[in-house]
Amino acid sequence: MAVRLDKIETPVAGGSDDGSSGTERKAEIKVCTDVEKGEVKAVDESSLAASSQLFNKEEIPKGRMYAIVIGLMLLYFVSALETTVLATVYIDISNMYDDMSNGIWIITSYLLSTTVVQPLYGKFSDILGRFEAVVVANVIFCVGSILCAVSSSMGMLIASRAIQGIGGGGLMTMVSVILSDVTNERDRGKYTGFLAASWGIASAVGPVMGGAIVENSSWRIIFWINLPICVPALIVLYFALRIPRPAGTLRDKLRRIDFLGALVFQAFVIPMIIAFAWGGQGFSWRSARVLATICGAAVVGIVFLVVEWKVAAEPIVPLRLFRKRNVTASALGHFCVGSCIYAPLMFVPSWELSVRRASETSAGLHLLPLMGSMVAAAGLAGVLMARLGRYRQLIWACGAFIALGNSLLILYTPTTSNAQRIGTLVLTGLGLGFGVQTMLVAAQCAVRGLDMAATTTVLLFMRTLGGIFALSILSSVFNTRLRREAAELSARYPDYQALILGAINDQSLVSKTPGVPAAVQRGLQAMFQDALHEVFVGLAPFSGLLVLSTLLFAHVELQQRKKRTIK
Repeated sequence: MAVRLDKIETPVAGGSDDGSSGTERKAEIKVCTDVEKGEVKAVDESSLAASSQLFNKEEIPKGRMYAIVIGLMLLYFVSALETTVLATVYIDISNMYDDMSNGIWIITSYLLSTTVVQPLYGKFSDILGRFEAVVVANVIFCVGSILCAVSSSMGMLIASRAIQGIGGGGLMTMVSVILSDVTNERDRGKYTGFLAASWGIASAVGPVMGGAIVENSSWRIIFWINLPICVPALIVLYFALRIPRPAGTLRDKLRRIDFLGALVFQAFVIPMIIAFAWGGQGFSWRSARVLATICGAAVVGIVFLVVEWKVAAEPIVPLRLFRKRNVTASALGHFCVGSCIYAPLMFVPSWELSVRRASETSAGLHLLPLMGSMVAAAGLAGVLMARLGRYRQLIWACGAFIALGNSLLILYTPTTSNAQRIGTLVLTGLGLGFGVQTMLVAAQCAVRGLDMAATTTVLLFMRTLGGIFALSILSSVFNTRLRREAAELSARYPDYQALILGAINDQSLVSKTPGVPAAVQRGLQAMFQDALHEVFVGLAPFSGLLVLSTLLFAHVELQQRKKRTIK
C-alpha cells in the first residue's frame, strides 16, 4: 500500500500560542492519502490537546476566579512570610541554643533550598500536573514547619528550615505558574497585583510579627501558624481550580523528566550559594575554600548548560527562551530587583535597631512604608496594563524609583527625620510595585504558552538568586567594616570590650544593656552607622544595573486570549 503524508495550512481566527499577535493564525493539518484506494484522512493536531484548549479558552466565572486568587494569595503569603519572619529574632533563637556562629543559617538554609527548587517545579508541573505539584509543595512545607516548631537543636532547626524551603519555593513558584494558566496577558496584571500585595504584606508583617511573638511568647509559634493557613488554602484550590492534567501514563510522564539536568542543576546551585554564604562571613573571599567552591560550581554550571542544550529532550531550563529579548532583559531585571529588595529588608531594620535604638518590633514596623507603597503601585500597574496594554513605561519607572530610593539611603544619619526615612522607603516601594510583576508579564507575553511555566520559574529563580548574591556581598562589607570599628572602639574602652564585640552579633545590645556610659553608646551607634553606610553605598551598583536592564525591554502586544500552557 502506498501512502503519502502531506501538510496543508488553513487560516484560523485568533492569536497564536507563541505570543505573536494578529487576528489570523494558520493551523497545520496533516493529510494522509492512501494512493491505491484514493482515501484521504485529515487530522487536526490541535485536537490532541482539546481539553487543554477548552480550559484555556473558557471564561472562568468571577466567583471561582476570586476563590482561586484567594487560595493562591494565602499560599504566597506563608511562603513569603518565612523569608523575613526571622530577620529580627534569629539572634534570640541562636542565643537559646548557644550557637551564635551558625545562627545566620536559620535564614540562609531556607533561602538556599527555596532557590534550588524553583526551576524544577515548573517543568515537573508541566509533566505531572499543576495541582499535584501544589499538593507536594504544600505537604513538604507543612512537614518542614512542624519539624521547625519541635526542633531540639540548632542543627535540627537548620535542616528543618531547608525542608521547609523546598516546599516554600514550590509554593511561590506554582502560585505564579497557575495564575499564568488561568488569566490572559492583558488581565494578568490585575491579579498579579494581588500577589504583590500578599508578598508585600508578608514581608512587612514578618519582622514585626516575629519580634512580637518572641517578646511575648515562644518563637516556635512562628512555625505553627503556617498550618491553619496552608490547609484551608489547599482545600479552596481543590474545589475551585480545574486545570486538566497532562496527557499520558505515569511511566510516560516519568520518562519526560530531565533527571540528569535536575541533578546537575543542584550540583551547580547549592555549592554556589554556600560559597556566597561563606564569603566574608566565616571565611575570607580569597580563602581556598571559597575560591575552590566557586570555581567548582562554575565548571558544573557549564556542564548544566551543555546538558540542557544537547542532552535533555525536555530541559528544565530551555536555553531557546533567552533568544527572546524580553526574557533575557527580564532575567537580568529580576536578578537586580532581587538584590535591591532583599538588602533593604535586612539592613533597614538593622539601622533602626542599632542606630535608632528601636525594639525588634518597632524596627520591623519601619518597613511598612516600603511595603504599603509597593502594594499600591502594584495594583495601579495592573490596572494600567489591563486598560492600556502597555508596560515598558512601568518598568522604566521601576528602575528610576528604586535607584532614587536606594541612593537616598546613603544620606541616612542618626538625625534623619521620620518623614525623610518614610519618603525614601516609599520611593523604593513604588519602584518595586511598578516593576516586579510587570517584568514577569513582559517576558511571558514573548514566549509560547507551553514555555510559560519554564519562563516563570527561571525568572523567579533569578530574583531569589540576585537577593542571595547581594546579601552575601553586602553582608561581607557590613561585617568587615563592623569588626574593624569594633576593634578600634574596644581599644578605647577596654572595660566594655565584651559588650562591644557582643554587639557585632546581637545589635539589640546597643539599646538593651543598662548602665553603659553615653560615650560608649555613641561609639556603638557610630560603629553601626559607618558599617551600614558602606552597605547602602554598595547597593548603588545593583540599582544602576537595574536601570540599565529596564531599557532593554521591547514592546510585545498583550493578548486578550489565553495561551495553551499545558501539553
